[in-house]
Amino acid sequence: MKEGRGSLFVVATPIGNLGDITFRAVKVLEASGLIAAEDTRRTRKLLSSRGIGARVVSCNEHNEMERLVLVLELLSAGRDVALVSDAGTPGISDPGQRLIGAVRENGFDVVPIPGPSAVACALSVCGMSARAYHFAGFLPASATERRKALEGLSELDTLLVFFESPHRITDAIMDMIEVLGDRMAFLSREMTKLHETYLSGPLSGILGQIDSPKRVRGEITMVVEGAKRSRSRNDQISGEMTTILRGLLTEGTMGVREAATLLSKVSGVKRGKVYEAALNIVRKGREQ
Repeated sequence: MKEGRGSLFVVATPIGNLGDITFRAVKVLEASGLIAAEDTRRTRKLLSSRGIGARVVSCNEHNEMERLVLVLELLSAGRDVALVSDAGTPGISDPGQRLIGAVRENGFDVVPIPGPSAVACALSVCGMSARAYHFAGFLPASATERRKALEGLSELDTLLVFFESPHRITDAIMDMIEVLGDRMAFLSREMTKLHETYLSGPLSGILGQIDSPKRVRGEITMVVEGAKRSRSRNDQISGEMTTILRGLLTEGTMGVREAATLLSKVSGVKRGKVYEAALNIVRKGREQ
């Protein structure tokens, strides 16, 4: 640490159960001249549970850079500042990265204080090998953009980890089945809280258990099986398939999505691969 200059501590906080906060996190929060919080109400509840009376200001996606002036002022005066999000680690699908980057650019130390992680918690109990995984965060809210994002992930042979909101989870799973196939998956809801729930099995099976959005509440972390390596290596679009695709598309019999879905089911080639080939055919047709 630079003598006479404060440091920004990025502090992981509990994702549910307040008892999960670490001893080190408590000490840092107690000693900080300021706590910049995504939601001051939730943070004050945490601080109150530990008898911490530090100064708290909001720092969210709307005012993150506005808080930079105050943070730099305190750091320059030798005071430490703590950054916290609603739950888990700031900057991981939460505000914080812009502030952190700006603090670093101004020559101050940024120190991580590790702790609870929804991703690590879900992976630890999902029952699938987590030697490698891809964290995709929240999928787009738009159905079209969501499917496009899933297409881009369809060839990865590592576990896929998603965050999702209760009111979009059924649509997201249906799109996963359509684009990725009916893969094995694990859904965790309200982890470490009173009503924590864990569902595992094929995506279709999980969907069947949460078919009513009213039954799904709380934060959701999804782990989905990656593409099978053997299939990934053999997913090739043959000349015959290209001819069939071209016929379906140029004759106006089907749209890109319908043609890709049909040919994928018939050939066994991943839908994402067929979809990409169909888009190329349409693109070339427009250029001619």
